[in-house]
Amino acid sequence: MKGPPRFRLLSLCLLLLAALGLMGWRAFDLQVARPEQFLRRAQRQYYQKVVLPPRRGAIYDRRGRELAISIKVPSLYALPPKVKDPEALAQRLAPILGVTSQRLRGLLQAERSFVWLKRHLTPRQEKEVMALHVKGVGTLPETRRFYPHSELAAPLLGFVGVDAQGLEGIELAYDHWLKAPPRVMVLERDALGRWIYLPSREGETAGPCDLRLTIDLMVQYTLEKELKAGIIETEAKGAVGVALDPWSGEILARASLPSFNPNLFYRYPRERWRNRAVSALFEPGSLLKVFLVAAALEEGLVRPEDLFFCEGGRYRVGRVVIHDVKPHRWLTVERIIQHSSNIGAAKMGEVLGPYRYYQYLRAFGFGGRTGVGLPGEERGILRSPKAWTKVDLVTLAFGQGMAATPLQLATAFSAIANGGLLLRPYVVKEVLNRRGQKVRSFGPKVRRRVLSSATCRRVLSMMKKVV
Repeated sequence: MKGPPRFRLLSLCLLLLAALGLMGWRAFDLQVARPEQFLRRAQRQYYQKVVLPPRRGAIYDRRGRELAISIKVPSLYALPPKVKDPEALAQRLAPILGVTSQRLRGLLQAERSFVWLKRHLTPRQEKEVMALHVKGVGTLPETRRFYPHSELAAPLLGFVGVDAQGLEGIELAYDHWLKAPPRVMVLERDALGRWIYLPSREGETAGPCDLRLTIDLMVQYTLEKELKAGIIETEAKGAVGVALDPWSGEILARASLPSFNPNLFYRYPRERWRNRAVSALFEPGSLLKVFLVAAALEEGLVRPEDLFFCEGGRYRVGRVVIHDVKPHRWLTVERIIQHSSNIGAAKMGEVLGPYRYYQYLRAFGFGGRTGVGLPGEERGILRSPKAWTKVDLVTLAFGQGMAATPLQLATAFSAIANGGLLLRPYVVKEVLNRRGQKVRSFGPKVRRRVLSSATCRRVLSMMKKVV
């Protein structure tokens, strides 16, 4: 049944008004109420942001020679929605990239618009991949850390991870200076639906800083060469060496062998990564006699010409018998050092006493960190004198019953060499911005005076006669 024309016209108008109302409400919802949500959805269809590892500052030796730099390398990515046959592509890429086809297939089938397939391609890998001419696969430029001198100073320098984060050594300790904020690259879909890289839209970030070290590359090379020769001659398992400027605290060289190649750090056992100059503990042995004599001279308890009876090579303290390599009867303080007499040192330790001896050992830096600021530094082992027995005192006099790091020992000897000042050792000389301007510099820092200059001259005179 048909209604009157006016009624049908009115119904049609109402329907049109309702449709217009719905369209208006939808437009309001899209443009006013929730514009960001739909804008993001549209942008995802036409834009793709890729966060790249930041550029990293270079590390130089004291004369400006490169120790660690960043070089540009290509990294392979895929746009899964654009890959037509993930299974076939995974099979073709696997032998080129050295990655299992199962892993590649999982990445290519991921419900994501962008995935990394392989970071830091070799030139050969890039050439072979690009020769496939596959849709949905491309490369983006990244930076890769490169150590031009391979194993030289490797435990000191450390290394970085795939995302350019410091993982060991100076790379870790000074990561906040060397790294910059992450970079952002933008991929845009063109009129034909192809993704293209827009250099003009790349995120601009503040640049990283460079480091100039106190290390001298030639001194480092010489030190490692001599240590290697010593290992061969003595058939030792390893060696550690430190070259320290006693008047400034600058570390000129620091080596730990066997070393590793930081460009391929993942191929070596973790033990090789250790910077043993700050992390390895050992009993200093007869080296400690120098500090014992220095303490006794400083306290005025002995003079270089004073005599000690060395018992003919055997000296009993409690249940322990102390021996000398060669038997001696009377030795001056100077000759105790020259002949490295354990018995003479033990008797001098008894004269000095546990508390004064402990105070001097602590003043020389034993039992505490040096302040060099590198990861993994050990404090050493030096027990409180309250726990010492008579045997502990006399054995500590010739360096047994405690432990120190090579850097602690080098720092302590430097205090005698420079006239009595314990300095903080340091390995970074300057922090430089991208224009080569100094952002921060480091210099000598006196921690405390340990000995008078007069005592140091006497001890140095004794030490020279041993060489």
